[in-house]
Amino acid sequence: MKTNYQPRYRKSWALVIGINQYTHFSPLDIACNDAKSIGEILLRSLGFPPENVAVLLDGQATKAAIMKQFLAFESLSPDDRLLVFFAGHGTTVTGQRGPVGYLVPADGHPDDKSTLIRWDELTRNSEIIPAKHILFAMDACYSGLAMQRSTGLGERRYVSDMLQRFSRQVITAGKANEVVADGGGPTGNNSIFTGHLLEGMEGKAANEGGVLTASYLMDYVYKHVANDSRSSQTPHFGHFDGDGDFILRTPNGEHLPGGPTADFLVKPIIERPELPPETQLVSVRPQFAEKNGYADPESEIFGRNEWSKKLGRYRGRGTHGEEVIKPTSWLSLVVELVSNQPVRVDIAEFAKTFPKQRFQGKNPYERFVMPRSAITTTRSVILFDSDRSLDNRTEYWNRFLRIEKSGAIEYCAFIGLTGVYAPERLAAGTNVINYVQTIGEVWKFLHATKLILDHAGYQAGIRFLVNLVGTKDSMLIQFASEPGVDKKAWAQPFEWETGDASQNWKCRDANIQVPFQLVLGSLGEAEAKKLIVECAEQLGLAYNHQTEPRCFIFGTSEFP
Repeated sequence: MKTNYQPRYRKSWALVIGINQYTHFSPLDIACNDAKSIGEILLRSLGFPPENVAVLLDGQATKAAIMKQFLAFESLSPDDRLLVFFAGHGTTVTGQRGPVGYLVPADGHPDDKSTLIRWDELTRNSEIIPAKHILFAMDACYSGLAMQRSTGLGERRYVSDMLQRFSRQVITAGKANEVVADGGGPTGNNSIFTGHLLEGMEGKAANEGGVLTASYLMDYVYKHVANDSRSSQTPHFGHFDGDGDFILRTPNGEHLPGGPTADFLVKPIIERPELPPETQLVSVRPQFAEKNGYADPESEIFGRNEWSKKLGRYRGRGTHGEEVIKPTSWLSLVVELVSNQPVRVDIAEFAKTFPKQRFQGKNPYERFVMPRSAITTTRSVILFDSDRSLDNRTEYWNRFLRIEKSGAIEYCAFIGLTGVYAPERLAAGTNVINYVQTIGEVWKFLHATKLILDHAGYQAGIRFLVNLVGTKDSMLIQFASEPGVDKKAWAQPFEWETGDASQNWKCRDANIQVPFQLVLGSLGEAEAKKLIVECAEQLGLAYNHQTEPRCFIFGTSEFP
């Protein structure tokens, strides 16, 4: 029988659990503090009355006590909301159909599964709790969440509509093979996960209209925990039943009893469930790079395909004519998907929304600017910049970004990255690679790749190829000039090497390819930084630079 829910809540309830002291597991330091902080914000800011918030700490949080309190919520009204928070240990066991996640109560024993709380005990038993909305926030790492994909109910939804729909939602701090940080959060008194959760609940996760939904909160926590430099965990979140949304805050308490009558439009959030086991285990053989000339860096046709042939720039106009300068070297970045997780690349939508789009962020590597023009084929969209695009002269491009329906991406650029240098102390017309600018472009594109594929619903594994085409006898220039340790700065090698000695600094390879394997969903700031440092080291070694990456400030790992 269908239940007709009201567009507001009747009552608000919570079960808050924190366990530092375990009988059979290692102790934690911050879990109880996390639970107390969550309880306080529920009472202070989110409209939960004290008598409806049950807090179980340490020895109070036995398996029997937790399940008794949880099952007692079967007396709730259909128009109630329930929040369940757990801070403590989690564990995962491999079952015949995939991972099985467990929460560890205070009296749990690692060798006796009957003493643990299987995650689906909570999800199955939530069926007998009448409350229309239940939100689980779990500061523990385990797998087997069995969440559904985003419901996709249009570009915007009314809060009143979500309040009249059933929902069961969950966010967990990380999966089985990750370590939840016990401390180190932005508040100074909480874990990384709970610290960002608290900041989001205080209002940082609300939209511009002041509406805070569970989806907004979970998306905020996901982004901030995954990108926290101190974090080695990636949260996962989504619905495991229903398509409503737990409402935490409206501008004037419109979602609570006695609040004013008003409605709001909110934008749905793409959910981040943990990939199902078959997606993690079954990989696909990438073929995009092989088909487009990136298979063999020793090949004479390496990186040369239908689209890279269009690289070039115009020089001169008017009475003196015009010529086209074709680059002899360029940067090419290739992304291939290596998982069978579905990807949704809408060619028409990408061609419409991506040109001129500027990815903004607080860091320089978060500011990739999309090319301004677009053309499409049946299987791809190609965005490009040209000197003459304003007067429809687009035969040659300064750079381009090609996105295939398969999710594969190719990005080629040469303006500001490569060129010709001809001082007297070097052979005339020596080809050069601008080191800092090239590494910076790789970093910006890596961040853009995550956003592009995130837009396409893909969070799994990729093969990331950093290619420099045409490097034979080229030199690296433009090292980081800011002084570092002991006020030292990098110097151009040919400033002290003259004549034949400069040959020691030239690249012997016809082309350079540096491959990486990574998982987009767990690619945070720290992981991206490690990849960039490794890329800089590999590029430097190709030019006989046997020291730390010169694209970083001298003696540091700081990018200028």
